[in-house]
Amino acid sequence: MRKIFIGALSVLMTTIAFAQSGKGKAALTVLTEQKSPVEGATIELLRSKDSALVKTAITDKSGLAEIDNLLPSTYLLRVSAVGLTTTYSKAFDVKESETTSVPAISMTAKAGSQLQGVTVTAKKPFIQRLNDRLIVNVENSVVNAGSSAFDVLERSPGVTIDQNDAIALRGKQGVIIMIDGKPSPMSSADLANYLRGLPVNAIERIELITNPSSKYDAAGNSGIIDIRLKKDQRLGYNGTLTGGYGQGVYPKWNAGATFNYRNKAVNIFGNYTHNDREMLNHLIINRNFYQSGVFKGSDDKDNYAWMPFKSNNARLGADFFPSKNTIVGFVVNSSFNQFNRVATIGTTVNDINFKPDFLFNSLGTDNNKFNNTVANVNLKQKLDTAGRELTADVDYGVFNNHALSRTASYFYNLNGTKRKEDDILDGDQNGKLTLKTAKVDYVNPLPGGAKLEAGFKTSYVSSDKDAKFYNVYPTATVVDNTKTNHFLYEEYNNAAYLNFSKEVKKFNYQIGLRGEETVLKTQQVKGNRKYNNDYFQLFPSAFLNYKLKPEQTIGLSVSRRIDRPNYDMLDPFLFQVDATIYSTGDPLIRPQYTWSYELNYTLKNLNFTFGYSHTTDAQNVVLSKILDVIPTFEIKPGQDSNITVQIPVNLTSSDYLGLTASLPVRITKWWNSMNNVNLFYNKFNGNLSGAQLNDGAVAANVRTNNSFTFKKGWSAELNANLNTGGRYGYMKLQPQWGIGTGVQKTIIGGKGTVRFNITDIFWTSLPKARVEYKGSYVENWHAYRESRVANISFTYRFGNNKVQQARKRTTASEEERQRAGGN
Repeated sequence: MRKIFIGALSVLMTTIAFAQSGKGKAALTVLTEQKSPVEGATIELLRSKDSALVKTAITDKSGLAEIDNLLPSTYLLRVSAVGLTTTYSKAFDVKESETTSVPAISMTAKAGSQLQGVTVTAKKPFIQRLNDRLIVNVENSVVNAGSSAFDVLERSPGVTIDQNDAIALRGKQGVIIMIDGKPSPMSSADLANYLRGLPVNAIERIELITNPSSKYDAAGNSGIIDIRLKKDQRLGYNGTLTGGYGQGVYPKWNAGATFNYRNKAVNIFGNYTHNDREMLNHLIINRNFYQSGVFKGSDDKDNYAWMPFKSNNARLGADFFPSKNTIVGFVVNSSFNQFNRVATIGTTVNDINFKPDFLFNSLGTDNNKFNNTVANVNLKQKLDTAGRELTADVDYGVFNNHALSRTASYFYNLNGTKRKEDDILDGDQNGKLTLKTAKVDYVNPLPGGAKLEAGFKTSYVSSDKDAKFYNVYPTATVVDNTKTNHFLYEEYNNAAYLNFSKEVKKFNYQIGLRGEETVLKTQQVKGNRKYNNDYFQLFPSAFLNYKLKPEQTIGLSVSRRIDRPNYDMLDPFLFQVDATIYSTGDPLIRPQYTWSYELNYTLKNLNFTFGYSHTTDAQNVVLSKILDVIPTFEIKPGQDSNITVQIPVNLTSSDYLGLTASLPVRITKWWNSMNNVNLFYNKFNGNLSGAQLNDGAVAANVRTNNSFTFKKGWSAELNANLNTGGRYGYMKLQPQWGIGTGVQKTIIGGKGTVRFNITDIFWTSLPKARVEYKGSYVENWHAYRESRVANISFTYRFGNNKVQQARKRTTASEEERQRAGGN
């Protein structure tokens, strides 16, 4: 099947390589009332019949803007510039292979403004709703100043993060997190740490894509979250300097710089950020154990973790323009991070009468160092004036980590006497992951408003993780062979796709098909246990939109997707949190497959989405009694048998039903409100060691972002969110809410910005949940994090402010980099 699919793709690409279609061109001159040319005005080309944005351009020194490669149709232009009133042209026709001269547009000054030379300082709203995604313009948010990427994600519409740093979008886990369109192959824990170390001043925007097309990797049960880093688009030399300080329970500070040089031949860009944060994770746990429904005891845990974190992130890249049709570029991203943890865990063990039986205290320490470097080389080639285009990317990345850990537990009777010998376990873990990916994408416009896209991708990922554990006794340190292991992993992926789109009167549609072949090999050196698997799957997608009226559209989309396990899900190592809590992975966990359906309705700037998805072999991280999921676990003499483990499993299935609304409101000229509502129902079906699961829950996520613009460079924000909870497998999440506010002032002639904000003012946005396996185990937990932080930051911008449109691109290592996290 896959040979036929790839063969057909090759024949089709060869055929369309010779297709030609004539395009037209439009030219416009923009003047002031005094007939002076307006330089740097933004020109937006709109389709006349539905006002949909087609292309943008910037006027030059003579006020002229030209837009080429236009399909024959009827258009109009929207012209905007700082200090001038937005103006529209009359509708005009573009004909094949002809240049249409649009009558010059004269712009008037806004009331009360003095035009002293025009520069483009267009400010996007904090949240934008586009046809296929929600955009969070991070750099325009006062409340997010001084935060990390992790903090911003947690405050984004429809995004939730649980106590294990698992990220969900619109109530569904299985999210692909991209950095500049490239997922990263670090573990999920390393991804969370990387995001904590990535300051907000390095981020331009976050894109939330809930139903991607076949052009994207088929991974992502609930969609894609793409974090786009800043890349300046101005001609000449320019950059920014930033610094900030935050105070929650512990202090945090960051500093960074960006630079950009651009002319007609080259664009060189880069940035460096340093982040030094001390963080808190205070987890309160109540565990209850049953046997055939009969209560057998419980314990109460108070886990207080102090986590200092230092990160250094650097980025360097360049685009070269050897001709007007060719761009060659490279970019290198590197992170060097150190993450420590000191956790004190107090445990009270209760008997069958709910009375305290004995105590034990644990001390957990971690010293983690991880670094990664990913290099990308890319090419963009325009093949002709008809719009045919070829892009190619090659990525090579290396991810290293080294962790030293100690878990020490000390046991006491209620009277303070020693109950038994101390339990001390040391760990020494090393890991290296290497990725190599390459992809090619081809775009071919066709006559009659149609377009064909095709491409292929190949990737190779290898992982080598070696974990050694030692039992520390008063007289000796001995290797713990029950936990020490060495795990090797290799994965090959090959993919190809076709997308066809066309516009027919009030309809526009897109159909796509993606084929992906996977070959994987694993080996546990301990016991020489090997596992090989290969499979080929097809992933179709279809999108249909119908224009009811010029500002009223209805759309339908469907796609099939896959979620392969994150690499750390496969690790068989048994990690100890304290004497009675462990975590591990499972090399045999299977991918999950999802059919996703969405119905969209847009009325002006209001958007409503109704979605349904069904997932088989649903991946779920569970908390369970260890003997229920690892029957071979060895209970040592005198060791407490009430031991739990966090482990990934495959449930039978899961279902999602949801309604999402984006409701922007302009209350006054100085007050804008962006409101997002997500009402959803999640249901799970499975069986874990006899604990049957066939249950669901209704939940809602509501967020409002209010921005206020005042005179003399002052602006402010007031944001609020409510998450009513919901179900995730055997876990039922409880409600949480939060309010944040901030204010900013531009200074130094607009080149400087000072921001002050407080997030989660009442310290109420704190996750908590109940985990229940009927007749076996019940757990209640509540996490205290530093969601309440007061921040002050300063940004200074220097250099040229003239905007030049820069290209956007993704690179080859999209899915692979996500399954490990990072940049």
